[in-house]
Amino acid sequence: MNTTLNQTVLNQVDICFVIDTTGSMSSFIQAAKQHLLNMIGTLAATNGLDWQFGLVEYRDHPPQETSFVKRVYPLTKDVKKMQASINALAAAGGGDAPEAVYDGLEAGCKEMLWRQHSCRLMFLVGDAPPHGYQIEKKNEFGSYIPVKNSGDTWPDGCPCGLTTKKISALAEEMRIVVYAISMTKCEFTLGAFSEIAHGTGGYSSESKKIDDVLNQINSLLDAEFQNTLFDKMVLGLVEKLGTLDVQELSDQMASTRLQIVSALTRLARRNLLPKEPKQIKKNEITPIAHRELESREPIFLLTSLLNSFFPWGRR
Repeated sequence: MNTTLNQTVLNQVDICFVIDTTGSMSSFIQAAKQHLLNMIGTLAATNGLDWQFGLVEYRDHPPQETSFVKRVYPLTKDVKKMQASINALAAAGGGDAPEAVYDGLEAGCKEMLWRQHSCRLMFLVGDAPPHGYQIEKKNEFGSYIPVKNSGDTWPDGCPCGLTTKKISALAEEMRIVVYAISMTKCEFTLGAFSEIAHGTGGYSSESKKIDDVLNQINSLLDAEFQNTLFDKMVLGLVEKLGTLDVQELSDQMASTRLQIVSALTRLARRNLLPKEPKQIKKNEITPIAHRELESREPIFLLTSLLNSFFPWGRR
């Protein structure tokens, strides 16, 4: 494993926007585009992070829509290029109420060239649910029963064969956290978007509460990156000593087990830990100086550690 290479990728963040551009979004498309542009502006202004942005627009399956099901714009470091792609989006077409939501998300997962160790985020923006999504409602006997969307051409399932659980599992498998923004209060849309986002550890919200989404994203980024220096030191020590033993790493770093476990968790989440650490002799082990950490406030470090252990910062 190339230690120098791995330590330089700790600041990488890849973001993919997935947006509905069917005709029903006509009254929302400008607001939706502005949301995405504001996110890019806010996030790209964060110092010290290496950003890439990508985009997927989706519509519907034939015969409901014949222009395209999904269209992919690759990840790029060129912020202005991505802003231009977003500004060029236009709402058109579509047939029934539900759209090819799953197809858009699947394209984002599989067709984006995600960097191997990047922190990966996906933003879903739309006003309609995916095909085949059903909600549960309580009947007169107090039991919950599934209710199909009456305006759905494919009420029993999307032609692509995906479901909220399958798409969440796919995103989670690829280490992608999904955030979803519904442009309407449609209960089918809110339900589907919520299930998809929460299934990956993300967050969903109505458009008018966009600030809630940004706050959740900032919390995630804060927890992930505010201790990059410490994580680099732990990664270097793991590769040097050839061990993932928490107590040994704690002793060598003169740090608490909680700090070490939190760092290892963040590194593992990015696939940065060696699968088969090399083994070396005990007499080759030397203490690691950590004077660089002395200037960091303890409460600042503790906040990040708690965010790593508990889910409230991302739900």
